[in-house]
Amino acid sequence: MASYCHRCGTSLRAGDASRTASYAVQSAEGVTQFALISTVMPHTSRRSADNYRWAMILSGVLILGATALGLLPIAIAAAAFLVPLAYLVYIDDVNLWEEAPAAVVVGLFLATGALSVLVSLFFFDWVFDAQWASFAGGGRARGGIGSMSFPALLIFAVLLPVVAEVAKNLFAVLLASRPQFDDMIDGLTFGVAAGTAYAAFETVVVYSSVFTAQDFRTTSGIASWLVVVVNVMVIKSLIYGTATGIAVAAYSGKGEAYDGFTPAYFASFGLAVGANIAYWLGVRLMAYLPFGNALGLIWGFVILAALVVKIRMMLQTALLEAAVEAAAKGDDYDNKRSTYVEAYCPECENLMLANASFCIVCGTSVRSSSRQARSAMGMRAVPAGAPAVDFADPVDPVHPDAPADPAAPSTDGGDK
Repeated sequence: MASYCHRCGTSLRAGDASRTASYAVQSAEGVTQFALISTVMPHTSRRSADNYRWAMILSGVLILGATALGLLPIAIAAAAFLVPLAYLVYIDDVNLWEEAPAAVVVGLFLATGALSVLVSLFFFDWVFDAQWASFAGGGRARGGIGSMSFPALLIFAVLLPVVAEVAKNLFAVLLASRPQFDDMIDGLTFGVAAGTAYAAFETVVVYSSVFTAQDFRTTSGIASWLVVVVNVMVIKSLIYGTATGIAVAAYSGKGEAYDGFTPAYFASFGLAVGANIAYWLGVRLMAYLPFGNALGLIWGFVILAALVVKIRMMLQTALLEAAVEAAAKGDDYDNKRSTYVEAYCPECENLMLANASFCIVCGTSVRSSSRQARSAMGMRAVPAGAPAVDFADPVDPVHPDAPADPAAPSTDGGDK
């Protein structure tokens, strides 16, 4: 007996159309579960997700080892670019867009990085250098919170996140408006790539003194630097990426074609800005408390967890509603994102039905599969912008000798 509808993804046993207990991208996970890889890399399978997870964990351990040895230039640079470079490898690995390879996202990465450098230099060096010293310095020094000026707090914890979010959205939104990138997952991908790229280049500017110091190796304050490196490597990068991913995914919207600058987009953009403001305010104000760096790290993790759950809820709704829309409009409407022959699910390896948008056994969405998995599953491959192709009628898995459409004329030349 099937557990999920192969067209709309509804759980047939639980009768739950929203499937809160089963994430459509990886059905073994819950929708509200904190799982980073399947959230920011939705085209991975369980096996490939484990590969990325372990590769990043091992890389993180090596970076922390470099920090413990006092090799801060190496540690900061590697920590800043760990997540964005891993994301570029992921995009190239799953081959999201056959017509537009990973070079498109590399261009997005570099363009957003250039904007990040300009904005960061403007705020940290060119115009607000004195205010930045007030904002970043002080800590629990004599004078307490009074050592940080209120204007500096407004500039770097409120104004800068707004300007930065505009910069992060700029090129990602331009790409999401192209017809070949009309899916919400595409918008999420561009947003995460742009957000993590911005975080990486901003980190390089902020810690530029580390790269220009005369002493390559540092021996003091290693414990504090370990917390800083973890924050830069994981928390900051992923908060920037997930926040921008939410905004650009809302720009893409549900179903075919992008929604554009709708109230939903501006609400998501406001959420992204609010998350960054909350992150910077919390990190800066907690620096005046005992164990302030560690508390700031925990605060950032809480914000990141909320953003991850938000993305998962958005993708769940989008995948289910897009499948219902495709089923209502007919088989040819969604011919790039459903199976046209009998195939095997890349997650559970059970047989899938023809014209399926979901596996009937595990409920995994075909739409979120990688390009390689789609090819192996017998996906219809139609170039972007091309008219619908009249594929051969799928074979009925129960009665293989029967024509799929009883009203269709016989193909053997005889009368029906």
